[in-house]
Amino acid sequence: MKDFIEWSDTLSVGVEEIDEQHKGLAAMVNEMSVAIDGGWGKEARDQILVRLIEYTRVHFATEESLMSISSYAGLKIHKKQHENLIEIVKSYVKKYDEDPNASSYDLLFFLKKWLVDHIMKDDKAMGDYLVKVGTA
Repeated sequence: MKDFIEWSDTLSVGVEEIDEQHKGLAAMVNEMSVAIDGGWGKEARDQILVRLIEYTRVHFATEESLMSISSYAGLKIHKKQHENLIEIVKSYVKKYDEDPNASSYDLLFFLKKWLVDHIMKDDKAMGDYLVKVGTA
């Protein structure tokens, strides 16, 4: 069976720690996909979401620290994108709390699109900069 998000070198940003964390995020989204497709229900979805949110916070802190210590000009905008994602995911969690039977597919597809788009555009630019200045 094919992963919902397939990791490939095209998603690499050139910074090993960030790439490993991105792989972890993709694996959690893939786990959520399997859970949804398998009908694991609200409890499994909620457990995965809690882990995903916590892991995302750690990942964002890693990226933001690297950007800060390397004086990355795009830090403020990049950090705002991270904050916006957290708020959107929180809104999905609230929706699921209010309606435990709500479909999880909308969140799943949103996360895939956001993660891949963010990596390919914003994180690659950050990774290129970190490699260039030697922070990576």
